[in-house]
Amino acid sequence: MNKNDIKNPKLFNLMKKITLLLSFLLLVAGINAQNPGDFDTSFGIDGIAMTAIGNNFGMAYDMAVQADGKIILAGQARFGSYKYAMVRYNTDGSLDQSFGENGIVTTSIDISDFGKSVAIQADGKIVLSGHVQDATSYHAVVVRYNADGSIDTSFGTNGLSHLNMDNNETVVLQDDGKIVVAGFKNDNFGLARLNTDGSIDTSYGDAGYVMTVMTDPDGSNITSYAFDLAVQEDGKIIAAGFSYSYNTHHDVAVARYTTDGTLDATFADNGVFKADLGGWADFGTAVAVQDDGKIVISAHKEMGTLPGTPTYDGAIIRLNADGSYDLTFGESGVASFHLAEHATYLQDVVLQDDGSIYFTGQAVNYAINAYDIFVCKIQSDGTLDLTFADDGVKHMDLYGTDDNASSIALQTDGKILVGGFSTAPSGVYNFTAVRLHGDPQTEIPAVDVTFANVTTTTLDVTVTPNELTESFYFVIMTPEELAQWLPMYGTEAELIKAFGIHSFETITHHFTGLMPNTGYDVYSLSVGFDGVESPFQMDFVQTEAAGGSGEAVATIELSEITATSVRMTVTPNSETALFHDGLITKAYFTELGEEAAVELIKDNGWPLYDTDDWVWMDLESNTAYKAISIAQNANGEWGPATIEDFTTLVTSINSIEDNPLAIFPNPSQGQFEIEGENIQGASLRITDITGKEVYSATIINKLTPIDISHVNSGLYIIEIEKDNVRSTSKFLKQ
Repeated sequence: MNKNDIKNPKLFNLMKKITLLLSFLLLVAGINAQNPGDFDTSFGIDGIAMTAIGNNFGMAYDMAVQADGKIILAGQARFGSYKYAMVRYNTDGSLDQSFGENGIVTTSIDISDFGKSVAIQADGKIVLSGHVQDATSYHAVVVRYNADGSIDTSFGTNGLSHLNMDNNETVVLQDDGKIVVAGFKNDNFGLARLNTDGSIDTSYGDAGYVMTVMTDPDGSNITSYAFDLAVQEDGKIIAAGFSYSYNTHHDVAVARYTTDGTLDATFADNGVFKADLGGWADFGTAVAVQDDGKIVISAHKEMGTLPGTPTYDGAIIRLNADGSYDLTFGESGVASFHLAEHATYLQDVVLQDDGSIYFTGQAVNYAINAYDIFVCKIQSDGTLDLTFADDGVKHMDLYGTDDNASSIALQTDGKILVGGFSTAPSGVYNFTAVRLHGDPQTEIPAVDVTFANVTTTTLDVTVTPNELTESFYFVIMTPEELAQWLPMYGTEAELIKAFGIHSFETITHHFTGLMPNTGYDVYSLSVGFDGVESPFQMDFVQTEAAGGSGEAVATIELSEITATSVRMTVTPNSETALFHDGLITKAYFTELGEEAAVELIKDNGWPLYDTDDWVWMDLESNTAYKAISIAQNANGEWGPATIEDFTTLVTSINSIEDNPLAIFPNPSQGQFEIEGENIQGASLRITDITGKEVYSATIINKLTPIDISHVNSGLYIIEIEKDNVRSTSKFLKQ
């Protein structure tokens, strides 16, 4: 038997049945066997991203994470004098080259400039606050940048807003877009509020400014400084820092303000909470508000003084919404932590949805002048979470020198980001970001999948993302199809991202070409705004059964017969549940006999359900063929076979086939060249595997450039006709 005696229906139908029905087996969360607190080695170099700015001295004091997951570190860098400075990292820890100059932005304002805090607006613009030194004093300055790092000249005066405050340590954004900054003014808690255009909001406090004078128990005025701000759900502002007097020394100080800037008399002692944690020097450093309204403050407290060496413990304070101690937390509302030989300094705190608390800072051994970064996780009652890192604490000696943490944040996937500055092996201070594995958040990016209009071979799928989802992919397939195609792409994730439907919003897609009475799974992959993928979802649907109990027949129509091809259209009747079709040479049909030939087609392994319109290629010229179809009803009963005869055309002796075409490159992205002898003046036609024309032209030269880069990936047929003689070739569009 010659290999061309029978065309392989299984092979050809396999090619045309690839309709992107590809997907994924469920990815379990622990597949990488990473433990909470381990460095995320996919970030930067072994979990650390470090950037040198200026002349050997760059210090990052704050961090913000954009909606797309990119990370901004902000602070100051020395160029002879200091400048405001920022870097932006991609989600993998590489510098974002689209930001500023190679990922770095610096701004010179006055003699020396100190960036302290950063916030990101909903429109992607970046607000950097701090203070600058002029010829006589310091004052606060807020700068706003466009998303690309250029200064937003529509803000303030040429992008800058100068404030009547001595110092600016922190910035937050209200829901209405107004900007609140805090630090100190005349050695007191000082706040200011700006409108969205950078002008001072005169409706806030006293012409836009608030200064809170705190007092000793005897009524004497004392010094106070604000280091951090938080906005409650009701719009009230909480400021945390410390107060100082000769009598009481340094105490943690927290104040709450109403939306117009006045002290909230319902909070603590007429709006002010102060805590003496037992030492001479107690400092509040950061504040965050839980979903239930409770207030969490990070602090450190001086425990005593060794000869020439201060000793501090870290502390987390939790208050009820009214400013009283939360007695269910720690010891009477305070949880203390001794994490270093000499001093534990807390710098920032962040809350997880389940009530857990992460905080970061420095662990110091003054005897050897070693500053290390730590991250600690405690449970909602203030006790250490022993499942995190080393019994709740991750110590990080990055380069054996001076490492400082200033800020901490959680990604939507639960990974932990720490920002600050470190001395690199070269001995200079660099902006530094670290990413650790954490516990996945309870709420993650996900989609809701619903089905409608389910028929025997079609159905509608509606996919709706939740608010944490930036985009998603989805595909539909049977388990057998998954097992067949997965080896081609190596991993399920790569397969679904390469071939799934991608959308950023709710979408309804109409799937066709499905098998009747068959169970399908829709696999969906959700991606968060930080670029992190959630585990895949799987939703089941079954198509309706097809056919009836009567006689099943599939008719055949033959057309467009050439020397090497034929269009074969097979149409099932209403009683048909499935059918098979194929071609066989008349000679081989005679050799087998009709019954065996029909059984061969019936047994080809590729059942069909809808009208099959297919162009068979690579046939032998001047050869008689049998086109065969055989159908089955819903009861599994086979109907009579349909058999049609045809003969391919004769190829001319002087055909252009005597000079084969050269197509190069093949495959390609859609741009290629056709070269051949005696093809000038020929008609060129390119069709997809269903016969749909995608390109046509008249060949003028021996070498003809073609561009079909606009069409979908797949197999295409190139047909050239000259003097009533046709030649066909195949081209694969990648």
